[in-house]
Amino acid sequence: MEWKDLSLKFKLVLYIVVGISFILSASSIVIISTVTEQEEQLAYHDSIQNAKSFAHQYNADMKANMAIASSLASMMVNYDSADRNEINDMLKELLKENPHLIGAYVGFEPNAFDGRDAEFIGAEGHDDTGRFVPYWNTIGGPISVEPLVDYETSEYYQGPKTLKQNVITEPYLYQGALMVSYDAPIIRDGEFVGIGGVDVSLNYVDEAVSSVKAFDTGYLFMVSKEGILVSHPVNKEWIGNQVLSDFDVPNINIAAEDIRNGISGHIETIDPVTSKEVVMFYEPIETGNYAIILVVPTEEMLAGVNSIRSDLVSIYLFSIVFMGLMAFFIAYSFTNRINEIVADFKNISGAAIRGDFDARANTDVEVDLNMIPKGLNEILDALTSYSKELQKSYELIRKMESAVNSSRVVVFWWKNEEDYPVEFVSDNITQYGYSLEEFTSGKVLYGNIIHPEDRKIVWNELQNCAKEGKSNFHKDYRIITKKGDVRWIHEDTYIQRDDEGKITYFQGTILDITERVDAEESLKAMEDVRTKEIHHRIKNNLQVVSGMLYLESLKFKYQEVIDSFRDSENRVRSIALIHEKLYQSKDLVSLDFADYIENLTDHLFHSYNVDQDDVKLILKVEDVFLGMDTAVPLGIIINELTSNALQHAFGNGEKGEIRIDFHKDNDVFELVISNTGEPFPEDIDFKNTESLGLQLVTNLTAQIDGEIELDKTNGTKFKLTFRENK
Repeated sequence: MEWKDLSLKFKLVLYIVVGISFILSASSIVIISTVTEQEEQLAYHDSIQNAKSFAHQYNADMKANMAIASSLASMMVNYDSADRNEINDMLKELLKENPHLIGAYVGFEPNAFDGRDAEFIGAEGHDDTGRFVPYWNTIGGPISVEPLVDYETSEYYQGPKTLKQNVITEPYLYQGALMVSYDAPIIRDGEFVGIGGVDVSLNYVDEAVSSVKAFDTGYLFMVSKEGILVSHPVNKEWIGNQVLSDFDVPNINIAAEDIRNGISGHIETIDPVTSKEVVMFYEPIETGNYAIILVVPTEEMLAGVNSIRSDLVSIYLFSIVFMGLMAFFIAYSFTNRINEIVADFKNISGAAIRGDFDARANTDVEVDLNMIPKGLNEILDALTSYSKELQKSYELIRKMESAVNSSRVVVFWWKNEEDYPVEFVSDNITQYGYSLEEFTSGKVLYGNIIHPEDRKIVWNELQNCAKEGKSNFHKDYRIITKKGDVRWIHEDTYIQRDDEGKITYFQGTILDITERVDAEESLKAMEDVRTKEIHHRIKNNLQVVSGMLYLESLKFKYQEVIDSFRDSENRVRSIALIHEKLYQSKDLVSLDFADYIENLTDHLFHSYNVDQDDVKLILKVEDVFLGMDTAVPLGIIINELTSNALQHAFGNGEKGEIRIDFHKDNDVFELVISNTGEPFPEDIDFKNTESLGLQLVTNLTAQIDGEIELDKTNGTKFKLTFRENK
């Protein structure tokens, strides 16, 4: 049997199945490899960025600890009072204010502090050399002092002495506590005279790092430059004892060498803890030559990639089977129709030529389409001019339909009725899982596929647009595919009117913009992270400034100077606390002011060493959230008026109470700060005084467009009213 003798049905099935199989196979291979490769690269990129983020976070913490040590050393450079007791008090206070530290100390070369080492041999906090080497610590529980040990050989002292620069030590064990030391040299006239330093427990580092999780079972840990484990979420006995090279895994050894050289990267290996295949992402921490290692199970990290690959393969196999069945049904219906057409054209053309218009089709024909050209040509010869114009129209329509259906833009004609009954929809509506027949038959209304939360909004906005006489309507909203997936689309609609201006129908297009919306949401999330990091860094910097002001105040003996430093420290602290609360807030732009007032006043009572049994603090504050532009000046006002009361109203040991009331009535805020202590002087106008604190109160009240009054009737009461500036 020759090829021409095969039935058209067989040929159509063969051509369609072979052609579709070839195209689907080629396109599926390219799509699967491209998509999975991109997803895999994205998974690696996200994990690398996470590791960098964690490294930056802990680098900031180490810088803050090093800043304390540097500030301590800097103060010792200019300190000339030679009072050992004063320095001991300062170190003890430093531990109280920084509970994450377990040790604070200075260590001087022989007779470098005050030239009186011989007088202090064997005294408390001194060794048998009499050198000034006090080590204040909380290793045993309460704060205590003892002399530094092994300073002639240990890194914490010899490092700064030899290098004349800041040093962060490798982890080491002292009196059962695993710790890291931050040390800065004390240089006078170019000569090394001692060190200032602080110790941080690795328990503090381990708690912070070990709390981080990645995917389902991934985790984070920290190592030193030499590969010593500083933290681990599971095997705590490894901390300070285990080194990366001890695992004797080639790839882990490569990572250890990179960390030693300050290089970031990642390796694929077997996790010594879980025995799973994992990817270890390591990122050096700039301060202290430490490194963060993020361990991510390969299976969890690439779960999305494998899922996509599996889905694409399933779609490919289903398409092959589906197209085979469709080819058979198409061929079956097509060939039967052709047989009828062949017979009809033959009979009709012959009858027309003979003038017989009553002729009927003859089914006794040759194989398939042998007679179609003859019968068709006989009819077309009589209708040549008409057929040419008809052919052009059909070709134009075919091109337009092809252009629309091959694009991502779906064309609709909607009736001017609620829920959008459809008069016409392009074939490519199938990209959302719906068929053309479902809409044209009225089985599915377009309003049914609009997300329930958006349906009423879209319809109302369209009607308002039409009532205003506009011709075009544009809107982004969500629709639900037949599978139940939510997709974002952009609608462009032309409002068609008749000659009398009455709306006849809506002609529009919809375009899937889900990827753009997802990208915009991702950018917004990144911006939130960046804003949060800015608040965190500002808070840390302000706390460093506050600490430096405190340390500087210790240089002076005159109480007036010390009080000025303390007032400045409290003002900086009030601003730093606002950034801390903004960092902790959900929206990053407003903070819980009731919680802020409680924290601020608690700090002030501790700063002025006020016993709350003597001076009682009463807070009656509503849950109010304020923006930063209002919170900063208001926080400083509360700081100044409360500090003023603690210093002057109760400065001579008087007893009484300080009361702070803060509430909102409609859009008016009212802040009242009162006390029952020493009355405010009658001869002082608080709005016109040389006191910096009261000048700040007056100026900042004006800044927030508020009004402040002083009532001396019963004690001292400041009343401030204002409206928040949005």
